[in-house]
Amino acid sequence: MLVKSENKISAGPILEFYRELDKYNVENHSLIILYKGEVAFEHYIKPYSAEMPHTMFSLTKSVVSTAVGFAIDEGLFSLDDKVIDIFPEYEACESDEWDNITVRSLLTMQSNKEFSFTQDMRGNYVEMFMKAPFRQNGRGFLYSNNDAHVVAAIVQKKSGMNLVNYLTPRLFEPLGIDKPFWEFNCVGELVGGTGCYMKLRDLAKIGQCYLNDGKWNGEQVIPEWWTKEATKMHVRFGNKSTEGYGYLFWIHKGGYSMTGMYGQQVTCFPEKDLVMASFNCCLNDGDFSRSFENILPRAFEEEPDSKVEEQLRIYLESKNVKAVPCEKLPKIPVDKTFRLSKLSDIIAGLVFPANVIPRSVICSMAMRPGKNLNNLSFALSEDVLTIKWKEDDDEVVIDCGLDGKPRETKVIIKGYPYILWSYAFMKDGRLNVVVKPLNTLSTTNIVFDFYKNKVKIKIDGTPDFVEFISKNANKSDFVNNHPKMRPYIMKVVNKALLFMQRPMTFR
Repeated sequence: MLVKSENKISAGPILEFYRELDKYNVENHSLIILYKGEVAFEHYIKPYSAEMPHTMFSLTKSVVSTAVGFAIDEGLFSLDDKVIDIFPEYEACESDEWDNITVRSLLTMQSNKEFSFTQDMRGNYVEMFMKAPFRQNGRGFLYSNNDAHVVAAIVQKKSGMNLVNYLTPRLFEPLGIDKPFWEFNCVGELVGGTGCYMKLRDLAKIGQCYLNDGKWNGEQVIPEWWTKEATKMHVRFGNKSTEGYGYLFWIHKGGYSMTGMYGQQVTCFPEKDLVMASFNCCLNDGDFSRSFENILPRAFEEEPDSKVEEQLRIYLESKNVKAVPCEKLPKIPVDKTFRLSKLSDIIAGLVFPANVIPRSVICSMAMRPGKNLNNLSFALSEDVLTIKWKEDDDEVVIDCGLDGKPRETKVIIKGYPYILWSYAFMKDGRLNVVVKPLNTLSTTNIVFDFYKNKVKIKIDGTPDFVEFISKNANKSDFVNNHPKMRPYIMKVVNKALLFMQRPMTFR
């Protein structure tokens, strides 16, 4: 809620912002507003909390940018170093364009390399980048995870350490930030375009440090020259002179932002001395960003109103989960291990395997199970249903509250320690289980249908996988190269994806 400080803040625009999110079906998890270096507002929607690291997706890129600033300041490389010279060990495609591809090109998303958002994220990014052809139709800005991955690999190669170890004494420790979890790829490099998990407070600190020209508590942390260069307009978008891109930062009227898919954002307005940070779950990032950047700054331009502040308090309290459906479960087989049928295994795993993390989230992760969940079993107590299964070599155990109170279970899947928040209830004669992997922003809904000696399960996730592919497949080079066919291609793709999401049979 509103934090008492010397800086006045109006609840009206904050309440308006939250209601805008409702209009756009945005699930907000947290919001922090720093004004003149002080926390003016901070709130977390339960079950999310201040001490819980959260997926950042492409917001990771701006942290990578910060690492680049340190590395250049220490003389490890320069903005004008050529990528082809940095990675002579990799086979590169033949092209005269290599002479123009520098560290600066990567930071501004202007490598001109072919890239598709539907590519496999588990591989060797540098190798894929070096072998990928250059674009033939068009030049200039093309937002690409691979550009960020490669520039991160440059820092790691030149420094001789991974990004977390490199940034810990330079950024994390000076700002009082715990070492974050960060995904790595198949060759052991930390991923540069996505994959970092941090607390919202820690990201707000980084934003404030940039706003302070790199200083924190009076000490220079980030090189001052980098805070100005990285957040300067280096690429302009069309005729919109106020919108563009810096060095892995988005630039807009009055400020700059670190952003990630599904509504992860930190925005700084230097002239207003304002930093805003928020974690969310939404498919339309544009609607969220406009509301975030246009509505919230008015909280320091309007007069406070105690009545509106009370309305905001009531609204936020209503967003917390207080009770969930609860009723006695029918008999569930607890003495059997169910195994996925061969046909279901083939169909469900055609694109991305079915597991507890929704496909719309896990498809962008370098660390993910390669097989469908299997070996399903149940245990039942008076108020908790425990479900177990295997995801590759990892055992997933979910404790589901049956008494109206969700339970938290800690599991490790592909090396990452997830916190699963779950409850179960009956609906239309079927067992429904709701699971929130809290670190990932997502929600998984699983419906179990028991009959004879079998069980069918259907898994749906939020964000929705079909919507995600429909939105992002337009950035695939194949679809772009066939503009007239695109509606028909996407129609077929969507039907195929829905077919793959049909119920899976376990025996």
